[in-house]
Amino acid sequence: NNIMDNVSFMRKAKAQLAGQWTNAVLGTLVYVLVNAVLCSTYVLELVFGGPVMFGYVLFMACLCDTRSSRFELLFKGFERFVETLLAGLILTVAVSIGTAFLIVPGIIMATGFGMTFFIMADDANIGGVDALKQSWNMMDGHKMDLFCLWLRFIGWGLLCVLTCGIGFIWLIPYMTASTLNFYRSLRYGRY
Repeated sequence: NNIMDNVSFMRKAKAQLAGQWTNAVLGTLVYVLVNAVLCSTYVLELVFGGPVMFGYVLFMACLCDTRSSRFELLFKGFERFVETLLAGLILTVAVSIGTAFLIVPGIIMATGFGMTFFIMADDANIGGVDALKQSWNMMDGHKMDLFCLWLRFIGWGLLCVLTCGIGFIWLIPYMTASTLNFYRSLRYGRY
């Protein structure tokens, strides 16, 4: 992976979302609203963050692959509640503790565990802890690559802030699809 690959991951994400923006935005809106209600406090985020994030990754992967919007997938994390709860809990705590120690360790944790829910979406049988371990191993030597991909969205993020946050319902699916392409490139050598 290099910076040029990140540009192609983003290009591919735009192509995957072409003609699907309405569904992507509606799914993201549901995700954001469910997240706002269920994860309104840190404790609730620890409990529900994993299942909600897993469902969103599953929804976006399906949308990118089949160009069909299966909104029920947004709630699939609750069918694997214990596993997605464990993954989300450990990830959130690790990133929070890492961020408390001068931000950089938080970035290392976020990128190291960044593939967890993509791995779980790919494999219905993998547990949350195993997905975290697999993500950490997979990201060995690639954390900076993922960080550079995410950095490419900073400008868009600032523009979203200027829209009082409304722009994020377009940015989140774009970032998620780009990260999905990054994951598939890393795992399968193609995306």
